Amino acid sequence: GGGPAGISCAYYLALMGHKVKIFEQRKHLGGMLRYGIPSYRLPREDLEAEIQWILDCGIEVETERSIDGMDLDRMRTTYDAVYLAIGAHSDKKLGLEGEDAEGVVSAVQMLRAIGDGEMPDFTGERVVVIGGGNVAMDVARSSVRLGAEKVIIAYRRRICDMTAQDAAIAGAEAEGCQIMELNAPVRIETTEDGRVAGVVVQPQIIGAPRRGRPAPRAAAAPEQLIPCDRVIVAIGQDIDSGSFE
Repeated sequence: GGGPAGISCAYYLALMGHKVKIFEQRKHLGGMLRYGIPSYRLPREDLEAEIQWILDCGIEVETERSIDGMDLDRMRTTYDAVYLAIGAHSDKKLGLEGEDAEGVVSAVQMLRAIGDGEMPDFTGERVVVIGGGNVAMDVARSSVRLGAEKVIIAYRRRICDMTAQDAAIAGAEAEGCQIMELNAPVRIETTEDGRVAGVVVQPQIIGAPRRGRPAPRAAAAPEQLIPCDRVIVAIGQDIDSGSFE
């Protein structure tokens, strides 16, 4: 893996005098620094310069190379040591009706495409972002930059309970993103041809603390439909470690 952990490991091993090679699955090194943080927060020029400075220590790189179990077996005999730094590049699912509709994308997918320079066109679209972390703010603000007409962030807790940094929340609001706090997604409405038509949310109230944060529960209020053209799911990442088990 050629993300922050893999590159850092390679750098320190190279300083110690070892010969090091990085195998990276994607087109470029950087991991979540490239594929998780938009360039308006971490300029690509700065990232490229930092990575090149590290590679100039004599580190060899092979990109667009996926590693499976058989590769790992060969590496055990070819190399003195193997360091696994595969990151968390899989998305988490909502588990809601309509989640597979056309127009529903994960934040991981969206930011990965942007990291490779593939900029989606959201011109004139109404976008709903589900989540309350830094990644949710990043994709909401990126949607504005991609031409979205309206961006709504639906979050089941209060704004003060969000895990996103205060500056990221303030930045999203300053750029015109609307935050609908205390609204939990229930299902995704679709058109007859299977496209996103909107997100149905259930208003919430705050209950007793659970796992360190107040737990929301359904309020005695009717469901609401948020009409939209696109839904971006930003509720966290998972590790895809199946090929290494």
